[in-house]
Amino acid sequence: MSDTKIKICGLTRDEDITILNNTPEVDWGGFVLFYPKSRRNVEFDEAARLGRQLRGIEAIAVTVSPTPEQARKISHEGFGYIQIHGELPEMTYRACYIPVIRAFNSFDPAELERCAKLDRIEYFLFDAAEPGSGKPFDWSVLSALPDYGKKIILAGGLTPDNVAAAINAIHPDRVDVSTGVEFPGGGKDPELVKKFCEAVKNA
Repeated sequence: MSDTKIKICGLTRDEDITILNNTPEVDWGGFVLFYPKSRRNVEFDEAARLGRQLRGIEAIAVTVSPTPEQARKISHEGFGYIQIHGELPEMTYRACYIPVIRAFNSFDPAELERCAKLDRIEYFLFDAAEPGSGKPFDWSVLSALPDYGKKIILAGGLTPDNVAAAINAIHPDRVDVSTGVEFPGGGKDPELVKKFCEAVKNA
């Protein structure tokens, strides 16, 4: 039995919140903020409202190259973590008053080493080159990385069918899924969420 934790990302609807609240294995729920390119982007006030409805599940703000102002706004709204893809300049990092999940869509050694030294970053999240695409990447590249002293989240193309293999290959602290538990037209599918969680726990 795996003790890997589960994050369901890309929440957009009240129905998604109900699904997570009815799935005790899930302990994080992610909301995409300030990124209109994503079909899962949620307006800030709406994400805050949905996040307050989560029961026993921590709301995570998912961003791409946020401004310092955006990071400060997130930090004061009750989110447990801010997840940052793209750029993370010093000014933005200093504006994060909550723990940071640093997401990597490529494996730049210099950026990995820089972020390893930043105390507020608790997790490294490794994702596909195109986040939100639902496409997995070659997990074996992670085995070659040094130990940076951060907890690891694995994302990118995970599904109920492949998540157990991913866990057994990488042994991450958490797995992160969005596309892999959605209906074809969007919105979380309760059956796929259930199957994903079962696959994680049985890995």
